[in-house]
Amino acid sequence: MEILSIARTMLAERGYRELTVDAVARRAGVAKTTLYRRWPTKGALVAAAIAPSPPRGSDVAAIVRETEALLAPLADAQDDAEILGVIRTILEPRLALLRQLDPRADELLGAVFVRLFMK
Repeated sequence: MEILSIARTMLAERGYRELTVDAVARRAGVAKTTLYRRWPTKGALVAAAIAPSPPRGSDVAAIVRETEALLAPLADAQDDAEILGVIRTILEPRLALLRQLDPRADELLGAVFVRLFMK
């Protein structure tokens, strides 16, 4: 199984806080130094795993749902120093697309953020 796929699966199973680079490496059958050479931090690994490509399409509701699904496993990591970069990696391309499609883009994604991270 590909490393990023393993990281996505483990993130869904455990959440961000419980995910470790060591555990991903173990499940992938590689040394953790192999992962750190490509992704220097856990945040970089997670960002690569959950936001591998920019969003496509013109269905505003679908883009909002996709964004919420990508952010949901991160909800337990509110105070992690790296989490802001991961969230930014997910939000920036989706926000740019949504701004082209709907003048309420900031409001729509803001509502998703509040729902997940402001508990």
